[in-house]
Amino acid sequence: MALVNQVVLVGEVTDRPFRPGNGNRTVVKIRVTRSGTASDHFEFDAFGQPGDFGIKLHVGDLIAIHGRLEDRTFTEDGAEVSETRIVAQFIELLTKGTHRRPDDRPSRDDQS
Repeated sequence: MALVNQVVLVGEVTDRPFRPGNGNRTVVKIRVTRSGTASDHFEFDAFGQPGDFGIKLHVGDLIAIHGRLEDRTFTEDGAEVSETRIVAQFIELLTKGTHRRPDDRPSRDDQS
């Protein structure tokens, strides 16, 4: 029996993608509509080529991500924290957002 760790989400970018610290990780936040007006909010990480693509996304863009779940443990304020993250292996732009403002457009070298 093969074990599979795959996540596929389609959602709208809700915040400007960013690269925390000096790393090569891009963090993207999306809203996924469940039914009617209910929606879930997810944050995912992207590295390498998907991260370079992700940093160029705009608020309102509709995207599909294909990725995997990853557990990680770290220490924060002296306490051990465990979390499960979504790591994108591929990001596809489905539709560009229609209500973009100039300050929502990430620059290529944005490292904030």
